[in-house]
Amino acid sequence: MTHAAVKGPPPGTMARRRRRKGALNVRALTAFVVTWAFAVAMVSGTVLYIVPKGRVAYWTDWALAGLDKDAWGGIHIVFGAVFIIAGILHLYFNWKPFKKYLADRAAGHVHVKREVVIATGATVLILAAAIAEVPPVSWLFDLNETVKQSWVSSPDLEPPYGHAEESSLRSLARRTGMDLDAALVRLMENGIAANGQGDNLKAIARRNGLTPMAVYAVMRPGKAEAPKAGVQARTPESVEAQFEGTGIGRRRLTDMIAVAGIDPETAVERLAANGLEAETTHTLRRIADAHGLRPIQVLQVILVEGFEPTKD
Repeated sequence: MTHAAVKGPPPGTMARRRRRKGALNVRALTAFVVTWAFAVAMVSGTVLYIVPKGRVAYWTDWALAGLDKDAWGGIHIVFGAVFIIAGILHLYFNWKPFKKYLADRAAGHVHVKREVVIATGATVLILAAAIAEVPPVSWLFDLNETVKQSWVSSPDLEPPYGHAEESSLRSLARRTGMDLDAALVRLMENGIAANGQGDNLKAIARRNGLTPMAVYAVMRPGKAEAPKAGVQARTPESVEAQFEGTGIGRRRLTDMIAVAGIDPETAVERLAANGLEAETTHTLRRIADAHGLRPIQVLQVILVEGFEPTKD
């Protein structure tokens, strides 16, 4: 009686299996990269949502977990790019089932569920609401502005104008009406090294382990010798030079009044004299849009006595 020979696996099969078992699963690796890139981008995006306005962050040398605003922005850009690239690779490795789905869909074998239609419609509506800045999407923008503005607990946390920390001491003194020679003396008396009138607050602050805000506070004259330039000394041109491009449109009227150091009643009276009805909780953009003006013009009405805006 003969017995049939027991057939084993073809030669080399077990070796290939062992190699496969220890091989890197690129598809799984890509899926994990997508997951972790999304997680990091979500964290960095949340930080950027709550970070102070750029002018405040740079002025106060703001940082979270040892990273400043630029560092968090860089992380968000890098991992956003990683997420996109890994997502494309994920689609590549899963192209066959995706192509089969498309083929079945084209053949009418796959029926579009109402959930897909609802999700697509909702996405289009949210996109349109974000572009038009209307509720409820605009509430998210308002919350963002409120959170960012909450960092400014004192007018001193605001620079005298946008990116003042990058201006030379000469330019800073000219724009703020400061006696530069006296300011340099105050820096020297407080042990803060400055390399002449061409130096800037950012460089001085870094060399001395301070913030630009702290250096400026030393440079400024004391209350007893502070110049008594009131609101009347402002001109439309000086207001535009100081505040244009600093994101005042999203600032509430009450916040701008505090930053500018003007009496609230005076601000309301000047707005009313120009037919601009507003509440202190309204943003400058809301007030401006309601009257066909620009936010900077609303601010000029508040800060410059007798200023009458003209519609663009």
